[in-house]
Amino acid sequence: MSEKQKGYSLVVLSGLFWATTGLFANRLMIKNITPEQVAFIRLFLGFFILFIYSAIKDIRLLKINKRIFIHCFMIGLICQAGFNLCYFKAVESLGVSMAAILLYTSPLFLAIMSKLVYKENLGVKKIISLIICFIGSILAVTSTSLEGVSISSTGIILGILAAITYASMSIISKGILCECSGITILIYGFLIGSILMIPISKPWEIISHIDDTSTLMPILGLGFISASGGYICYIKGISKGIDLSIAGILATGELIGSVIIGWVLLGESFSLINSLGIVLMIISGVISVIKIGNNKLETLYGDIELTIEQED
Repeated sequence: MSEKQKGYSLVVLSGLFWATTGLFANRLMIKNITPEQVAFIRLFLGFFILFIYSAIKDIRLLKINKRIFIHCFMIGLICQAGFNLCYFKAVESLGVSMAAILLYTSPLFLAIMSKLVYKENLGVKKIISLIICFIGSILAVTSTSLEGVSISSTGIILGILAAITYASMSIISKGILCECSGITILIYGFLIGSILMIPISKPWEIISHIDDTSTLMPILGLGFISASGGYICYIKGISKGIDLSIAGILATGELIGSVIIGWVLLGESFSLINSLGIVLMIISGVISVIKIGNNKLETLYGDIELTIEQED
C-alpha cells in the first residue's frame, strides 16, 4: 500500500471513529450516566490522550501564549462544552441518527457566520451546496413526523444549537491558526471545556460505574476512539500528502456511519425520504469541498481547520 493510500484509509477511519460518538453516548446514557457526564468524559479523555500524544510526538505543540489561551477559552466554552452538551442531549432526545443529521447542518451556520464576521464571499458553488444541504436536512428531519412519529421540538433545538456551536470552531480558531497548530487548539479546548463542565456534570459520580465492564468499555471508546482516535487518524492521514478535496469528501462518511449505527445497531426508524435527504446532504458536501494551497485544509464540514506538515 502506497503512502497516499494509507492516508486515504486513515481519513476514512477517522470518519468511522467520529461516527461512533453517538453509539458510545447511547450506551452510557442507558446506564444512567447523564448527557452532562458523557460530555465531560469525552472532553477530559480527549484532552488527556491528545496531551500524551503531543508530548511524545512534539512537545512544542503544548506551547501557548496569552492570546492563544483566550481563544482556547472561548473554544472550550462554546465549541467544546457547549457543543458536546447540546449534542449529547440531542442524542438522548432524538436518537443517534437524527442528532447526526442535525449536526450536519453546521455548514449552513458556518457560511452565515463567515459572511457576518469575516465578510467572506459565498460564491455560486457554495450557495448551491448550502441550498442542497438545507433541502436535504429538511427531508431527513421532517420525514419522521410525516410518517406519524412525534419529534421532540426541544431535541431539534438542541441539535441545531449543536450545529451552531460546532460551526463556531472554525470562526473562533481562524485568528490564531497562524500562531499554533490545530491540535494545540483541540488540546486546550478539550481541557477548558472539561473544567467548565465539572459543576454541572459532577464527574465524581462516574467513578461508581467504572467497575462495570459494560460501562467502562463505552467510556474508553468515547475517549480513545471518538475524541482522540478520530483526530489523530485524520491529522496523520492528511500529512501523507493526499488530495485534500478528496479527504474532505471521505470524511463525510461520519454522517453515513452515524445513520447506519442508529438504524442497524440501535433500531432507530429509517425511511426512503430519510435516505433521500441524507444523500442530498452528502452531495452538498462533495460540491462544497475546496482545496486551498498545500499546507492548510479548509472544508465546510471540518470540526476545525488543521495546520499540517506533509511527511517526507
